[in-house]
Amino acid sequence: MRIEHSTVHSAPAGRFTGEVWADEIVSGDSSAGPRAMSVRFAPGARTAWHTHPRGQVLRVTEGIGRVQRKGGAVTEIRPGDTVYVDPGEVHWHGAAPHSFMTHLAFQEADPQGITTEWLDQVTDAEYQGSDIVREHLVTGDLTGTGHRIDRVELYQITIPPGQAAGVHTHPGGVIGHVTGGRIIFELEGRPARELSAGSAFFEPPGATVHRFDNASPSEPATLVACYPLTGDEPLIQPL
Repeated sequence: MRIEHSTVHSAPAGRFTGEVWADEIVSGDSSAGPRAMSVRFAPGARTAWHTHPRGQVLRVTEGIGRVQRKGGAVTEIRPGDTVYVDPGEVHWHGAAPHSFMTHLAFQEADPQGITTEWLDQVTDAEYQGSDIVREHLVTGDLTGTGHRIDRVELYQITIPPGQAAGVHTHPGGVIGHVTGGRIIFELEGRPARELSAGSAFFEPPGATVHRFDNASPSEPATLVACYPLTGDEPLIQPL
């Protein structure tokens, strides 16, 4: 039996934003072997963008956090959630704005002893997720079936806190289902109403959408939307 006492230390400022504390659990043998640590983030603190040559696994044990892969949505993580990071995948992770967050981190060094490649710091705009993110899930090809539309496309959409989609229309219409958060929804000629997790909605082809706004100033809203399309019709047409 061997006991090693905890040696919590502050994480280096050049690789993190805000206050972060790390406690190494498993350091590996020489340059190789598995590595494990417990990392605690103060509210709003996060890593810089980085990659792991052999990937990483995160397990949230406390609080509320955020994680994002390059090009993807900023996603909330909570205790019991496990995040699997692919080898070479550019990403960051940290605490939500008003909550501490602790996770366990597991990774393995490559033959050169490298576990992490550090990149640029995550900006405040990136942390807040200032752009609406539309992630394509699947396309259903209907060509040759006799339907007026030739395909349907399914997207997962994340609307950042306080973000408004702006006045717009969908040439082919849209059917959607809210999976998280709260959205203020207003079609032309109809009163505004609030959509929450579990709510479904329909926007007829060409209908003017006056509001499709995240009602929360601090949490993202998420939904899945199905778009019937013909030819080169866009998903959305700003007005």
